[in-house]
Amino acid sequence: MDIQFINSGKWGIEEKVFRPVVNRLKLQLPKTKGDLNVAFVSDREIHRLNKAYRHKDKPTDVLSFSYLGDLDPSGHPTLGEVFISVPTAKKQAPLYGNTLDDELMKLLVHGVLHVFGYDHERESDYRKMAKMERKILGK
Repeated sequence: MDIQFINSGKWGIEEKVFRPVVNRLKLQLPKTKGDLNVAFVSDREIHRLNKAYRHKDKPTDVLSFSYLGDLDPSGHPTLGEVFISVPTAKKQAPLYGNTLDDELMKLLVHGVLHVFGYDHERESDYRKMAKMERKILGK
C-alpha cells in the first residue's frame, strides 16, 4: 500500500511527520497493493462530500471511502480515499490536548482504518478499532 498525500503543501503540512505512523499502519494492516489517497481539504469541501455521500448537511473531521470491494486485479488499484478537514482538525486539536500534527495523524489513522473495514459505530468493532488506533499512534 502506498499512501499519496494531496493538498498537503496548500495547508503547510509536512508529509514527513506522517512517516512513522504510515509505517506502523503498513505493519498492522493486511498487505495490499495499490494506492490510498489522503486529501487535506477545507470545511466547505468536506461539508459538500458529507452531504453528498452521507446525507449529513454539516462538515466533519474525516471521511473515508473504501474501494477494496471493487478492486480490479489487472491494474494498479486505488484502495480508497480519506478526506481530512484541516480547519476542523485545527479547532479540535486543543480540545483534545493535541498539536495540529497529532490531530491530523489521529484522523489519518482513523480514516485509513475505516477504509480497511473498521467501524466504530458497530459496537463489536468499537474496542477493536480504538485499540488499533492506540497501537498505531504509539499510545
